Amino acid sequence: MDKLGLNLGFFLFQLLNFGIILLLLWRFVWPRVMRLLDERSERIAQGLEDARAAEEARENAERERDKLLAQARADGQKLVDEARQRGEEQIKHILREASQEAEDTRAQARDQAEQERNRILGETREQIVSLAMAAAERLIGDSLDEKRQRAVIKQFFSEVPAEAENIGKSVTVVSAVPLTDDEKAQAQKTTGADEIDYKVEPAILGGLIVRAGDKVVDGSVRGDLATLSLRLR
Repeated sequence: MDKLGLNLGFFLFQLLNFGIILLLLWRFVWPRVMRLLDERSERIAQGLEDARAAEEARENAERERDKLLAQARADGQKLVDEARQRGEEQIKHILREASQEAEDTRAQARDQAEQERNRILGETREQIVSLAMAAAERLIGDSLDEKRQRAVIKQFFSEVPAEAENIGKSVTVVSAVPLTDDEKAQAQKTTGADEIDYKVEPAILGGLIVRAGDKVVDGSVRGDLATLSLRLR
């Protein structure tokens, strides 16, 4: 050892010191270092696990967000569709009401016009017949008493054609002028009808037209004139 320049005693002392230091390190330092390393490894592993959980949570949150957005868009579109449908229904309802109101107004105007026409025809009925009677008297050179005039008036405007007797239970009677209550009663008695719908059509000139279903008995002056015209051809 001397030849190598080493002091054996010093070398052994150093070796003993190294062993003591190594023993102290192994006994006190090494377990703490290993514990610190384990704790660090656990923290790293926990951090990775937390990071993975956070990533999953983020992905779940994104999926939930997308789901909520899709549901919100669907709900919004549904509300828009429902609002559009309600708007269209309201427009249709308003148009129907306006159309019905216009139709009611037209019907009321027609009814009022027909009532006014019938009133005027009823008021002028006597005048029309009086003029006709006066013209007939001038032609035949003879006068008719009031009773005979009334009979002629009744026959001209309200006589039920013989073919219409007992024609049916529900009939329509068309006259040139409004019939009086007595004339209506006579028409109901002659036709044997339970229900009669009375209509006024000045164009038939006089007489009555009686309809019962597909049966039509034309006793009007217009019908007589048309028949006469055909016979003269």
